[in-house]
Formats: sequence, structure tokens, C-alpha cells
Amino acid sequence: MDEQLIMAFDCGTTSLKVVLADVRGTVLAEAGAGYGLSHADNGRAEQSPEAMWQAIRHGARAVLATGRADPSSVTALVFAATWKGVIPLDETGRPLTDAMIWMDSRATEQAARLNEATGMFIGTGQEYWPRLLWLKEERPDVWARAKHVVGLNTWFKWRATGHLVTDPSDDFVRSPVPATDAHYARILDAAGLTGDMAKFAPSEPSTAPVGPLTPEAAEQLGLTVRTRVFNGFSDLPAVTVGSGSGAVGDVHIYLGSSSWFARVSRSDDPTDASASFAIDADRRGDAYGLQSACIAYDWAVTQLYSAEKREFGSGVNTLVNDEVAQTAPGADGLLATHWLTGEIPPLATKNAKGLFFNLTPLHDRRHMVRAVMESIAFSHRLGLERHRADGVGDLARIRLVGGGATSDVWMQIFADVLQVPIEVPPAPTLAGAMGAAYSAVVGLGEIDDYAAIGRVVPVDRLFEPRPEYAAVYDRLYSVYTKLHPALGDLFAELNGEY
Repeated sequence: MDEQLIMAFDCGTTSLKVVLADVRGTVLAEAGAGYGLSHADNGRAEQSPEAMWQAIRHGARAVLATGRADPSSVTALVFAATWKGVIPLDETGRPLTDAMIWMDSRATEQAARLNEATGMFIGTGQEYWPRLLWLKEERPDVWARAKHVVGLNTWFKWRATGHLVTDPSDDFVRSPVPATDAHYARILDAAGLTGDMAKFAPSEPSTAPVGPLTPEAAEQLGLTVRTRVFNGFSDLPAVTVGSGSGAVGDVHIYLGSSSWFARVSRSDDPTDASASFAIDADRRGDAYGLQSACIAYDWAVTQLYSAEKREFGSGVNTLVNDEVAQTAPGADGLLATHWLTGEIPPLATKNAKGLFFNLTPLHDRRHMVRAVMESIAFSHRLGLERHRADGVGDLARIRLVGGGATSDVWMQIFADVLQVPIEVPPAPTLAGAMGAAYSAVVGLGEIDDYAAIGRVVPVDRLFEPRPEYAAVYDRLYSVYTKLHPALGDLFAELNGEY
């Protein structure tokens, strides 16, 4: 073969991105596909693994056609997928139910019991272990039949190779870090799950080869059995690596349907982060997450620019950015919250919802969209302040990736609200897929380590903070942080205590 190519999949919450790249990390072609998400008022959020696999099949063939690539040149294939999925499998590997994804919050009662039993806050009904317990208690027939319980990425690898293996970032029952392993053991013991450990797949490093494609999978994907599948990881470390932020001390923000502020730490460093994810045995990411980011932005655009969206489709975002740029920083005193489906702690609670605050006849749709964009930046300022409280000092820069990073006006808002330079790499929407690809690049020995990838991911756009707007945003941020404490009782009165 003249060239070794890598095919990498970023399986997000509602859509798939797939890239074809060379071993130097150069993107040669990209494609995408969508799939459904099933919601219900009781907190249910599920997806069909089979439907997602069909999207993967379509994406693989589409990117081969776009890149006019010889299937035999694809040396490696990698998946990245949303973390903390719960899929019970029978002994043949067939899903017994749809995947209970990270967004599912049915296990409220189980979470309360685990928090009390462990004497610590392990999470809401959206956390992984309460959802395991919910499945065991509410669907005992399924639990009894389940030979394995896996996440999405693990199932995709099984579908491709016939081998069942997870990675450290999506393994929440064991860890190579003693303190983390003890933490997991304490939760599993409180949940009565220690006798079920055989249901969970063994873990290997993200750079490890899993196996070659089976003949069936090779035919479905349009590839050959010479393609090796590498272990990969969940979406958070994939974006971390793909943004070029894999070294200890690096910080990035992901701005997609959900969002997070994350820094890379040593695995044994103390942290008070809302969530942590493993990158490898030595490094982890400490994340401060938002449940709704571009979800809230897309809602605002759909409601306020509906006619233009019907006319221009995704091109409506260019019009929105141009109009938002016509308004002053601070949206003339208008504040919004992006909590359309509640928010994960510590920002708020699941019963919090969206609002516009201080709306006047002088405001129009431009101010309203800007206020939504600024609210998301304000929420990330909370993460930045917790980061600083850990004693790590001020930041020289923040990498920002995801669909929101395509908006220059939003990137300037982030720079002004955070008063930190914002760096955007090329193709910021492909950070997750490229992070997956880099796990194969390292696995193939082309790059030594994830920390070295920052040297090969350049800065495409730089947004410097404007000091003249610091006072405006300081004032609005102060009010923003008081909204949930002031309205918490009213949210509970309307939406219940949860």
C-alpha cells in the first residue's frame, strides 16, 4: 500500500462524524450521518445501537467515496462515542434493550439511596451507577438475561471485531489508579453490584489494537479484513486529544449539543471537578460540564429565525452571527439561562429551566440570541473560577472546539467573558473524530504520546480578550450566578423537587 489511512468515527448524541486521515493526522475526507434519540417526560433517554451501527455503515462508505480511497489502504479504524451508556447484551452480543445513554435521568430514587449509603454525593439519577441499579431493580428480567453490560463504544468494537473490550475512559467499575478503584468499589458495594462484575468487559489502553474486522463487518463498512480496529475512547478524551490539549495543564472547552470545560491533570492529583475521565494510566481530564449548550442556541435560532432557517437551512447561522455582532457586549442588560432541560450540578438542578431576565421593549431577537450565547460563556466562567480555586493559577490560553467554535462572534464573547485568549484549531467540529484517529496514530507508533499531539494541531484563529468589556461582563456575571439561588424554590414549585 502506498499510504496508510485511518478511518475514525465520532458517535455523538444525535449525529455521527467520520473522517479519513493519514498517519500524520491530515484529514483527507469527512462525512456525516444522523440517528434518533428517544425522550420521555420520566427522564428516559435512549438510542438504538443497531440504528447507530447503520449510520456508521453509511458514514464509512460515504467517506471512502468522498476521499476516493482504496479500501485496502485503510490500515486502522477507531470509534469514539458518548460515555456512560448502559446496554445489556445477551450471550450472543445482541442488545436486550436500547442504550440508556448519558442523558437518561430515570434513576433519581436509586441515586438518592446511593448518595445516602455511601455518605457522599455520587451523582443524580443521570449518573452511571444509579442507572445500573435502576436496570437491575426495574428490569430484573433483562438484568438476569444480560451476559454483559457495556457502553456504546464497546458494543461498536464488538460489532466490528467480535471482541468485547472497553477502555479506561468508559470503565466505571475498575481503575488502574488505586484511589479511583477504591472509589468505584465503594459505590458498587453500596449498590449491591459487586457480584455482577463478570458482566463488565475487560479494559485495555485506548491505543491498544482490538482485532481485525470480521468478514461481515468489513463487507458492511466497505473495507477489508486487513483493517485493524484500535480501542479508542469516549467522547471527552477524544475531544481533549483532538483539540491538541492532551498534556498535563492543558485546558479546552468543547461547545457542542452539550459542553464542558476541562483540564488535563495527573491521575493521582486531587480534584473537586464535577466529573473526571481517564485519558491513560497517568493522566485524566477534570471536567465541569453543561447539559445544554448548542441545544439552547439551536432552540433560540429555530424560534427567533424560523422563516430564515426554512429559507437558508444551516446557512441561517451566518445571518445570526452577523446580526448578533451588531449588538453590544452584554446584550444591553439582557440575561438568559440555557437550562432548557435542567442542568447538571453544581450549576443548577434538573428542575431548573430556561428564561430571559430583564427583557424590555428595546430588546429584539438579536439581543435574545446573544444573551443565550453569553449565558453559556458565563456558565463556563464558573468552571474557570473553580479551576483557579484549585491553585493552578491563571491560564495563558484556552483551546475551544465543537460546532459553536465555527462562530467568530461567539468565540469573541468567550474571550471577553473569560478574559483569556481563545484558540481555535482548524476544523473544530472534527476534534472528536480526530482524537479517535490519534489513538490509532499513537497505537501505530507514529507519535509517541497524546501530549505530543499539541505540537501538530495548529491554531487557526485567535481571539484576544478586550479589557474594555471586562467590567460589563463582571457585572452581568455577578447577577447570572444569583439567578438559580434566587429562583430555586420557584423551579421546585413548578417542576418538582429533583
